[in-house]
Amino acid sequence: SDMSLIQRNTITLQVCDYVYDNSAFPSFFGTSELFYESRASDYENPLITATSRSIISDVHSFMCLLCIVDVPKPLTMFRTILKSHPPDALDDDPWFRAVRIWSEVDDVSETESFDGHRKSLVEHTLNILLFPDLHTTFKIPRTLSLHQPPTPSEPGAHLSLTFPSAPSLPLPGTSLAVPSPLHFQLPIMTRLSFNEQGQITYHRDIWDVRDVIRLLPGIRIVQWFAGRLGAWGLSWISRKLRQQTSVAAS
Repeated sequence: SDMSLIQRNTITLQVCDYVYDNSAFPSFFGTSELFYESRASDYENPLITATSRSIISDVHSFMCLLCIVDVPKPLTMFRTILKSHPPDALDDDPWFRAVRIWSEVDDVSETESFDGHRKSLVEHTLNILLFPDLHTTFKIPRTLSLHQPPTPSEPGAHLSLTFPSAPSLPLPGTSLAVPSPLHFQLPIMTRLSFNEQGQITYHRDIWDVRDVIRLLPGIRIVQWFAGRLGAWGLSWISRKLRQQTSVAAS
């Protein structure tokens, strides 16, 4: 894959990297004390609100578990249930890989106040891939990835990033591949507030309800027609109201 160097505040990118499990080590549980302020840390998304560093660590650790879901071999599950056989090295290989989740950063903007407090706004895309072994021309990134090339003039530490290709499904008997219907993407806006020591005091993930609904198969087409029909209907009502207002005024 293509490699590039980006000059940014590495803390902002590392938080996204650890939270969405693009990097396996170190685990987020071991780095939450480094990133989050001990007394005034808050994490929010449209579903939950965590108000302590320990809860934030537990939430993000659970999210990391969801990023890699493998189905073990039936014999391995049977041995695990009965506990009648010592673990075998071959048992570590899954029967098949079920889910992979990773994040790709689109843009990062940062501001700093006169007292040393900073705010970061990260636009990134959460990728959800079902049955990754079925796909070709794709490698799940192990490091934080970017959609767009970075700006060389931006100050800050260097961070090496990868550019993965889009997952696709091969057509049997041909050398062609089609975009995968098993690949889902959710745009996310992450807001981070830092104190003067560089620790996070507020972390919020924001996503649009419309983007969440689009994850359902076929909804994107329905939204395309419904959105344009709704706009046409409002335009028609607006014209009728203006006409009635003009008639009443005359």
